[in-house]
Amino acid sequence: MNEITIQVEIWKKIIDVQQHFNDLELRIRNFALIVTGAFIGLGGYAIKDGGFITILGTTISVAGLVVFCSILPWIAFYLMDRMWYHRLLNGAVKAAAPVELRLQELGIEISLGTEISKSSPVKVLGFTAHSRHKMDWFYGIIGIAIIILSATLAFGTKPVDQTQSKEKATTISGALPGTLTAPAVTCPPVVHNNIHLPVTYPTSSSTQEIQLRSNEISK
Repeated sequence: MNEITIQVEIWKKIIDVQQHFNDLELRIRNFALIVTGAFIGLGGYAIKDGGFITILGTTISVAGLVVFCSILPWIAFYLMDRMWYHRLLNGAVKAAAPVELRLQELGIEISLGTEISKSSPVKVLGFTAHSRHKMDWFYGIIGIAIIILSATLAFGTKPVDQTQSKEKATTISGALPGTLTAPAVTCPPVVHNNIHLPVTYPTSSSTQEIQLRSNEISK
């Protein structure tokens, strides 16, 4: 086995390691979004339930606390991504540079890792952002959004006054007396083609008028 074959095999293995760590980072971010979404869903259910607690004299919605708790796993995922797998990925990228340089010396033009390293940085308002900065922005923006949402739910949602609700319910129910319990009035049977048809009418302001009409028909 000559040197070119050995260097190519080394380079291929390094690329596989890069792909492995890159895939792990994407999975971590996917799991982080799923867990955060689950907490936000629980917060929405807490809004429907209408739970509140009092801390140091301040009434706080349980929904806001539930959403705020999602910041803890979010930070944990960020530390795992930023301090662990991203550093391993950087190490794998740096390991490919000398191998590609050696292959170029042997007459094989391979510069995948070098070109990726050159293309990754972007300039934003004059600031050169590398992959680590993009990661910080990704986790930071969503983290700030979680804090704003949890604060809005915690302090912007107020408990409903149960006394006023009961008074409104009493007023509505008292405004319709006798509607559902009105007794029925049976009038004399109506004769139609020698067939006696009993007629039952509900009690209302026009009961006497209905009775008179029924008596006229029966005659």
